[in-house]
Amino acid sequence: MWYKEKTKLWHDKNLQVKKLQVGQKVLLFQSRLKLMPGKLKSKWIGPYTIVGLRANGAVEIQGSASNSIRILVNGYKVKVFRDSSELCVVEEIPLRMLSTIA
Repeated sequence: MWYKEKTKLWHDKNLQVKKLQVGQKVLLFQSRLKLMPGKLKSKWIGPYTIVGLRANGAVEIQGSASNSIRILVNGYKVKVFRDSSELCVVEEIPLRMLSTIA
């Protein structure tokens, strides 16, 4: 019994809470479409924009087109969309400098 309690505490401690906001871009988990089964097929579709948040955890999303319909989905089926513009800047060190440092 102690093992089960300790494992639950460890998992609960490592949970990350999603912080969703109106206007944020998200991806939607596509769980029903199984036309092309395969390991490499992405199950996330989108990006969608959050239009509204409900108190019970539901999220109202809308496609990128202005005339697309609004969809009400469970908050567990969305994840934050990260643009490629949010890439980190990496410092480049030439190999010649490494030989002088070592």
